[in-house]
Amino acid sequence: MSTPRLLTPQRHSIGTGFQAEGLREPLALLDPFILVDHFRMVESVFAPHPHAGFSAVTYLFDDSGTGMVSRDSLGGEHEILPGGLHWTLAGRGVIHDEYPAEAGRQAHGLQIFVNLPAEQKLREPAVMRLSPEQMPRRTGDGWRAVQVFGGTAELALPWPTALAIVDVEAGASYRPHLADGEQGFAIVVQGSGQADALPLATGRALHLPAPVSLRADEPLRLAVFSGRPLAEPIVRHGPFVMSDEGQVVAALQRFQTGAMGRLSARNTPEQR
Repeated sequence: MSTPRLLTPQRHSIGTGFQAEGLREPLALLDPFILVDHFRMVESVFAPHPHAGFSAVTYLFDDSGTGMVSRDSLGGEHEILPGGLHWTLAGRGVIHDEYPAEAGRQAHGLQIFVNLPAEQKLREPAVMRLSPEQMPRRTGDGWRAVQVFGGTAELALPWPTALAIVDVEAGASYRPHLADGEQGFAIVVQGSGQADALPLATGRALHLPAPVSLRADEPLRLAVFSGRPLAEPIVRHGPFVMSDEGQVVAALQRFQTGAMGRLSARNTPEQR
């Protein structure tokens, strides 16, 4: 496929505490990403839960009304500040929990699942973090970008992937960079514009098999993802994304026997 294609994120929610527009399919067009949720969260809606076989990544937009607390069975408890990034490389398995730092205030961000290469699915879990100040900034003619990860943002990534948050002024254009062998997609966070003859609007997304000029009709904020496709078979079972069914069964056994560690339930007012 050599031309861009519009994608339609699917809306989903959990009560009144979590609202999101999510990209999950077609998986071949997202590869090496598995899913991306553009979310708004005002209260804790997830109990501690396991992950294995991929990276669970959270980025908070700079307009987020609160930070988020991330806990894991490795013993970590960190606050993700607005504009910050938290990367949980689950590997062979970790228990994870995230919730708004201030109940009742809206956390606004991206929840991103990034696939791991087959040979890394059983690696030891790890956590990486970046503050807003650690993310490189770039500017062009009518646009500015924050390189959240990949590109020139320094993280020891398990596979070539990148995310940039790009603000384009009305009437200006931005052309995403794709290295040889990469594909990408852009989520319209806010605003409207055009990609060749395709319309861009808030809540829509665009597959980018090759670089294309994105023009803003009004101020446009984009989340631009790129990466080299893994093109590997996967088996998905709930929070596990493995290479085959045997690995899924083994991950379930590690979780049930406590080999992924333990993470106690929180004693917070909204969970009492």
